[in-house]
Amino acid sequence: MERTLIASLKVGEVQKICGFVDTIRKMKRNQFIIVRDHTSKVQLYIDTKESPEIAKIVDSLTVESTIEVIGTVVENPNVKIGGIEMLPTSINIIGLAKAGLPIASDTSLDVRLDWRFLDLRDPKNLLIFKIQTVIEHAMREFWTQNNFIEIHSPKLMGTASESGSELFSLDYFGQKAYLAQSPQLYKQMAMNAGFDRVFEIGPVFRANPSFTSRHDTEFTCVDAEISWINSHEDVMHFEEMWINYFMTQLKEKLGDEFNMEEDMPLENM
Repeated sequence: MERTLIASLKVGEVQKICGFVDTIRKMKRNQFIIVRDHTSKVQLYIDTKESPEIAKIVDSLTVESTIEVIGTVVENPNVKIGGIEMLPTSINIIGLAKAGLPIASDTSLDVRLDWRFLDLRDPKNLLIFKIQTVIEHAMREFWTQNNFIEIHSPKLMGTASESGSELFSLDYFGQKAYLAQSPQLYKQMAMNAGFDRVFEIGPVFRANPSFTSRHDTEFTCVDAEISWINSHEDVMHFEEMWINYFMTQLKEKLGDEFNMEEDMPLENM
């Protein structure tokens, strides 16, 4: 049986999901598990008397373990998460997590970064990457609709791409090379070559003294260049249309997730 994403579950069907154990609630007669994947969450309901073997598996589970579940999806208006729940016929433990998470909601950023793969399981952190994906796709879509050409400029250069300051230098087979501060030189070359309109989304490097977890020594830069303008007003007008386009796309595709309340957040996260 193929895996179904939680957000695509259909009532009345037997389906398979894979994900992380978000929360566990055990009582004498009933057990409840919230399972999470990158699309949504769903509640599992287990009757301990009717399904003693599954109940035994649940007793061994820990938060953030990875599991594979096969079961029937049913409606339940009392369930806050989507009004549905899953009645499992089998639960297979893929990876059992150690009891007790090394980070919590009040853990400092530096420590959270040491456990980044766990920190990124927080749906709020996942949303940041979804936002980036939607925005970058929309940016590229708008540019290509307006006859832009995408370029990928070199990140190792024989000279400074802008000023001589803020440069990272390195040995390049016996010669000195530099990490690119900007694609500016290559954008201007493209203009001289008659490309007319170009864009690039890529990494740039600035040797600004910075020793914290928040730094600007390496970041992703969004660049565009336009030929044959009358004044800066042309550029400003185009940028306004561009921003309006990708922000509209963001609202349409992820607006509900911005407003969605977390009924059952990650335990201790």
